[in-house]
Amino acid sequence: MRAMDVMVRDVVTASPNENVDQVIELLAKHDASTLPVVDAEGNVVGMIGDLDLMRRPEIGTEKHHPWWMEAMTPASTLAEEFAKSHGRRVGEVMSTHLISATEDTSLGEIATLLEKHRIKRVPILRNLSGW
Repeated sequence: MRAMDVMVRDVVTASPNENVDQVIELLAKHDASTLPVVDAEGNVVGMIGDLDLMRRPEIGTEKHHPWWMEAMTPASTLAEEFAKSHGRRVGEVMSTHLISATEDTSLGEIATLLEKHRIKRVPILRNLSGW
């Protein structure tokens, strides 16, 4: 069997410019844990899901480090964590490192991708150029 035999075809997507609150509503409405993020030209530019939205000050789950750990953590890492947890737009919090497959990819290969990369979803794309 191939991806085309089992893939979801009517996919709900998000835009990089959407508010995080809108995506939270979409995830809940469609009982989804992850959505592909698509730009104005229809290109998949990222994924956003529950793990991207987990550490949020609005829900009291912002990540806090002990002072000694912050002293040893590079400033760029701390800045990235802060930006992700305080981002208001999808493009600010989405994951951009994507693992994808084509419609002809076998289910065995997809299972290997899921396990190897410890991910829950693999977007199935017709054209992988630029990835």
